[in-house]
Amino acid sequence: MTGVLAGTGFYKVIMSFRLRFLTMITLIAVSFFSGTSIPAQGTTNFAAWKEAKNAEAVHEWTRRLLIRDFRDVSGTAREELLAKTLSALKDIASDSDVVPSTRYNAVLTAGQLVSKEASQGNLPEAYADALPYLIDLYQGADSPYYLKYGALLGIVRHAICGIDSLRLDQVIDLFLETITTEYAVSEVAMASDFATPLEPAVWDWFRQTALDGLSALKTTGTNGNVVAALLSVIDRKTQEIEIRCSSTDSFVQGEWEQVRRAIKLASKAAKTLGDLDYTSSTDIDAKTITDTFITLVKAVCDAEYKIAVDAVDQKRTSPDPTILIEQIVIDMKTCTQSVAWGIRCAPLPFSLTSRPADSSLYASLKNDDPATKRLERLMSEIIEHTTFLDEGDKMNRQAAVAIQGTVSGESTGANVPKRGFKFDIMELRDALAKLSEALSDIQRGKGSPEG
Repeated sequence: MTGVLAGTGFYKVIMSFRLRFLTMITLIAVSFFSGTSIPAQGTTNFAAWKEAKNAEAVHEWTRRLLIRDFRDVSGTAREELLAKTLSALKDIASDSDVVPSTRYNAVLTAGQLVSKEASQGNLPEAYADALPYLIDLYQGADSPYYLKYGALLGIVRHAICGIDSLRLDQVIDLFLETITTEYAVSEVAMASDFATPLEPAVWDWFRQTALDGLSALKTTGTNGNVVAALLSVIDRKTQEIEIRCSSTDSFVQGEWEQVRRAIKLASKAAKTLGDLDYTSSTDIDAKTITDTFITLVKAVCDAEYKIAVDAVDQKRTSPDPTILIEQIVIDMKTCTQSVAWGIRCAPLPFSLTSRPADSSLYASLKNDDPATKRLERLMSEIIEHTTFLDEGDKMNRQAAVAIQGTVSGESTGANVPKRGFKFDIMELRDALAKLSEALSDIQRGKGSPEG
């Protein structure tokens, strides 16, 4: 594992650890709820964790520790064992001579400690004394970023399980600072044990993980500060997309990758807005939220339209038309379905007459609120466009099916319908243009009660 951390991009390492984190949770849950018996074998030998030769085994030892060491231990004995375990994990994480992957696993394990196990459908009770340590580590100026990320995952887990009110504002502020911080590559240097700078895509993982924490907490914040921060993230990313679209030059590969990262982050922020509970919120600016959603969808639509136009005009054969269409569809669905969730806290497909979640933004609005009609128009356009992406143009559907029946899976041109899609790149381009014009009408108030 040492070689992995030292020899590859931190982005790949983070992705690997995220998968391990999810796998660990799954294995623990399966063990608890399946009734599998794991015989107690005494306290974990943490001294062995520090030996480099055992680095590959630490991940499995972590799983055993969480399942075995605390089985059937409760009350004062559990609290003493938790304190002793946390102290040992902190010692390992702080030792710069220990293999980085082991240090990461120590931090991750600290975030997994629980005072009370999950039972009867209830979430576990996270070990509260671990939270201050995780916060200090995450905010520490000298903490390596891989340890910061492990700490952030632990803080999010505490947010999911429940955080004491005395720490709640501190955690919210930590999440908000993370999601609103923009870093250029030159501004983010890794800790001294890494020679390469932090990749922009990695910081996006940090921000997306912090968004997971806000989703778990569900609060709109003091005076709506959580909502305001999420809107600021969407606005910033929307502007990035709009600036790149304003150029008359075609996107180069690197630019499109940056646009797609901006789409993912803005969409995740929009989805997080839908996870919040607006039931008792009285200081939410529905007009601003509505404007932000409409502007985001239009910016993404225009960016994808630019890609489609370039593909048609330049008769591109690379990337393969199927891949190009797939990427555009993914971007559009990521954005529109996140915005739909942000409005109604309910997934597509649904009709405008279906009931939104009681805690949703839409449900919190009064019938005579001008934002209600605009959101309904936006939802109508999203539903229509999503239907096209799933089924193609109704008028051309039979013709498209007939053409697909005669076309092989090989690429024969940018405008040929491909297997899996009921439209070609030109039809997709036209659908994007139609959506963009409809969104412009909503922005101008054309055809709305406000107009």
